[in-house]
Amino acid sequence: MIPSSINLLEELDSASSIHCLKRDDIDVLIEACAKRITHLLEIERCNAWLFNANHTAIVSFGEYDKNKDEFSKNTIIYKSDCPNYFSALRQNKILLIPNIRSHKYTKEFNESYSIPNNIISLMDIPLRIDGELIGVLCLEKTGEIEREFSNEEQTFAMSIGIILTSSLEARQRRKVNLLLEESLKEKDLLIKEINHRVKNNFSILISLLHLAKNKNEGSKENEVLKEFEQRVIAMLKIHDLLHQTKNYTSVNLSAYIKEITNEFQQSFAVLKMKVSIDYLELELTSRIALHLGLIVTEILLNCIKHGEITSPTYFVEVKLRKNGNNTILSISNSGKCFDFNEKLKLNTLGLSLISDLANDIDVRASYPTVDNCIYKFEF
Repeated sequence: MIPSSINLLEELDSASSIHCLKRDDIDVLIEACAKRITHLLEIERCNAWLFNANHTAIVSFGEYDKNKDEFSKNTIIYKSDCPNYFSALRQNKILLIPNIRSHKYTKEFNESYSIPNNIISLMDIPLRIDGELIGVLCLEKTGEIEREFSNEEQTFAMSIGIILTSSLEARQRRKVNLLLEESLKEKDLLIKEINHRVKNNFSILISLLHLAKNKNEGSKENEVLKEFEQRVIAMLKIHDLLHQTKNYTSVNLSAYIKEITNEFQQSFAVLKMKVSIDYLELELTSRIALHLGLIVTEILLNCIKHGEITSPTYFVEVKLRKNGNNTILSISNSGKCFDFNEKLKLNTLGLSLISDLANDIDVRASYPTVDNCIYKFEF
C-alpha cells in the first residue's frame, strides 16, 4: 500500500512537470518516471512497451530495474511465444496478476522473461492514443512474496500511463511536423526548379520568335510572329506572378492586367493607351486569369493591326473596376466601330480566340457593335 504520508496529487504533478520539459530524448522521461513509480509503489521494475507495426510483438522502449539501478530497452516479446498474454493485452484492460509464474496469461514467458528477472507480480496498464491500444506500461515486483495492487495504486498507475502516452503523442507530432517541414522544403525546391526551367523555356521561345521576326522584317509572317510573341509573353507574365507570390494556384487580377498593359506600352510605343486599373483584392485561379490575359492580348493586338493608330486622336482605354458585387474589365478605343458578331462569322483567328476564351470561363461578355467600340467582361 502507498504510505499515507505520500501525496499522490503532488507525485502526479511532479511527473507531469517531467512531461512538460519537451525533451526529444524519451529515455530521460521514462527513466525519471520509472524511478518515481518504483519508489512510490515499492516495486523493483517498471517497463514501457510498444506494439510493432503489425502487432506481432511488443518492444520495450524503457526498462528500469531499481535493484540494479539500470536502464535498458529493445527487449522483444513475440506474440507467437505468448499468445495468451497477447490475447489478454488486446482486451485493453488493466492486468492484475499476483503470481505471473502460475497465471494462464503469463506463465508462457517464465523461462524467457519472468524467472530470469525474478518477477513474481505485475500490473499492466494499457497505453492508448486516440482510443487505440499502442502498448503497455508494466509494473513488476520481484522476489517470492506476491503483491496485490490497491485501487488507489491502480488509479495512480493509470494516471502515469496517461502522462506517458501524452508525451509519446507530443513526440510523434513533433516527428510528423519535422517530416512535413522537410517535405515542404523539398516541394519548394522542386517548384523553384520547375519555375526556373519553365521560365527558361518561355524565354527561349520568345527569343526564337524575336529572331524569326527580325529575319522577316516587313513581311506578313512578321506580323504573325509578333502576335505569337505577345501571346507567349502573356503566359510568361502569369507564370512570373504565380512564382513571385508563391501562391502557385491563383493570381491577383489587377496586378496581372497591369503587367500585360505595361508590356504593350513598352513594346508598341505607337499605341496610345489610357490605363485605369483599380487595385482589387481579387484572386482568380491561374486558368481563369490566363484566359482573361489572352483575351486582353488579342484585343490590343487587334487595335494595333486594325485601329487608326497613326491618328493623333486615336487611343485605347483599359479599365478594371468594381461595380457593386461584380468586377468589370473593359477595353475600348476611339476609332471606327465594327460589329464583332458579324466579323466573327468570317472565322478570323483573333476574334474567334477572344470569343472561345470568354465562353470557356464564367464571365458575362459583351462585344463591340457599329455604335459602341467597347469590349466588356463582367464577373
